[in-house]
Amino acid sequence: MLGIPQQSLNELAAPLVRLARSGSLLVATDFDGTLAPVVRDPRRARPLPEAAQVLTALALRTPVAVISGRDLANLFVQCPLPGVLLLGSYGLEPWQEAGTSPRPLPPSNPSPRLRRIADELRESTRDLAGVEVEIKTLGVAVHYRNAPDRHAAALELRRLLSRVSQREELELLQGRRVLELCDRRAGDKGTALVQLLDHISPRGCVFAGDDLGDLPAMVQLHRRAADLELALAFAVLSPETPDPVREEADVCLDGPEEWARLLAGVVEELAKAA
Repeated sequence: MLGIPQQSLNELAAPLVRLARSGSLLVATDFDGTLAPVVRDPRRARPLPEAAQVLTALALRTPVAVISGRDLANLFVQCPLPGVLLLGSYGLEPWQEAGTSPRPLPPSNPSPRLRRIADELRESTRDLAGVEVEIKTLGVAVHYRNAPDRHAAALELRRLLSRVSQREELELLQGRRVLELCDRRAGDKGTALVQLLDHISPRGCVFAGDDLGDLPAMVQLHRRAADLELALAFAVLSPETPDPVREEADVCLDGPEEWARLLAGVVEELAKAA
């Protein structure tokens, strides 16, 4: 990936600036792989400093939201951006404004059923090197990014989790080197974005993501495009970005750095106008 020339980024930023000036642009974004580079230990993931800076600045002018597969308690710690709305568990946990001032940490209370499933998976995967089971408020994720043989680990984990998903009537989701079991009957990132659009009623919206979990938000944004002056879906690319995400996106960006650079251009133009 060679990236987008700065002049082209400036052209992309222009309509965003026009709507953001009046507070009528909803900027919605995924977290892992979009604001924050994917790292070997998910607990160490943080937004790029430049991304954190520009989103905080943007939130002073127009609505900004982070919609993540992480649960809200985790996201609240990993992404403490003042003024930014945080939506955890694919948007199934109610949004909460982040910030640096002392605030109660959102609770993370997985059900006894999820705790039982997580314990079962830890036992089933204890001999699989580099595999880690993570329990969330509304699901259980199994990471295999650090497995010596990722392909073999993925095949074995899919077999294990498929059996559990059928028995427990949970949906099995595929992410970047992670498989997750969760109850998605309540919605997904697409549902979350639609709820935000209905709640905020912006004149325009942009959404950026990098993985299959972001695809429903891109699809829903395009379905609402006729009601908006601007509706742009950005794919934040990596070698692991699935083809459906690339195909649904209006614009493909070269990693979190380019997404941050585009938003920085919006903030710069807003500052000039101010």
